[in-house]
Order: sequence, then structure tokens, then C-alpha cells
Amino acid sequence: MTNDNQNTFNEDLPRVGSALYNLNHPNENLRMKTLKKYKRINKLLILPLYRLRILPLLGFGRIFLILTTKGRISGKIRRTPLEYHWIDNVITIFSGRGEESDWLKNLRVNPNDVIVRHGFHSFQPHIEFITSYKDKLKIIKWYVIEHKRSAKFLFGWRPKIDDPETTDFSKMLDSLVIIRFKHKYE
Repeated sequence: MTNDNQNTFNEDLPRVGSALYNLNHPNENLRMKTLKKYKRINKLLILPLYRLRILPLLGFGRIFLILTTKGRISGKIRRTPLEYHWIDNVITIFSGRGEESDWLKNLRVNPNDVIVRHGFHSFQPHIEFITSYKDKLKIIKWYVIEHKRSAKFLFGWRPKIDDPETTDFSKMLDSLVIIRFKHKYE
């Protein structure tokens, strides 16, 4: 007989019901429903409030940045709000949908047409993709320690139960794309 609590320690991340789980689910309907919900929030709330400079005034400029890219097909300017973090004094972002994110596809095709706006500051970044498994693991461990509540929402992290040193992040890290934005003069 197995203990139910013992089984919870071996669950893969992202866990069922989390944002990353739904965004990467094999069921296309669930994926599209989740994506549509986030796009609606971004279009109707985040972007207009950021443009009006209200979100940065309320402190959300420390959580969200606006990534401006040039559309790889249309050539139109695209603005995407993304959660970011300062890790080792460098802006670091995650693509939870991996290579499927439209903003990431645009960034790869038109890297010279990217502008990062965080708070009231904007700059054209030097873009660095983190490909080393070791570096990705270090970043994700930092994230679950420093941002427990966000990690719980994004991929089902349970701070009272899960341990960053013993948790298997491999499945999640294989699909996660991590990018650093540095100022070009650095």
C-alpha cells in the first residue's frame, strides 16, 4: 500500500491545472482556450494600462515588460506583455509555450527589431538564449525559491511540499525557453 502523499512528490512539472500545463496540453481546444484567455487580458487590460503609464505607476513595471517585435509574416509591430525578473542584474524572461510562442518566433526572425520596455525605460537589447541545461536549472531553482506564489500559479509548484534540490525539473526545462535581455552597451 502506498501513501498518497508519497505519490505527490514524483509528479512531473508542470502539474495538472497550472498555466504552463494548460498552455502545453495535447488537447488543442484546452490550449487555445487558455491562450485566448491570456491574449484577451493582455489586449484589454495590460497593454492599454501600460500605454497610459498607469501600470508602471502602480509598480507593475517591476513585474511585466512590454516586448515589441516585428511580425515575421505580416511585418506589423507586435507588443506582448511578459513577466520578467532581474537575475544577476540582467532581465530574464521565460517562454512557457517554448518555441510555439508567436513573440518568440518573431524575435528569432527579426532580432534587430526588438524593443524592451520595462517600467518607464525602453532599450534595444542584446538577446541571449540560455541553452545550457545547468544554467536553466539554476534559473528555475532561483525562481521557485524567490517567487513561490508565481511558481505555484505557473507550473504547480508547492512550496510547502516541494524541494528545489530534489525535484525533477527535466520535463519542464526541455520545453521552456529562457532568454536574457542585456543592454547593448554592456
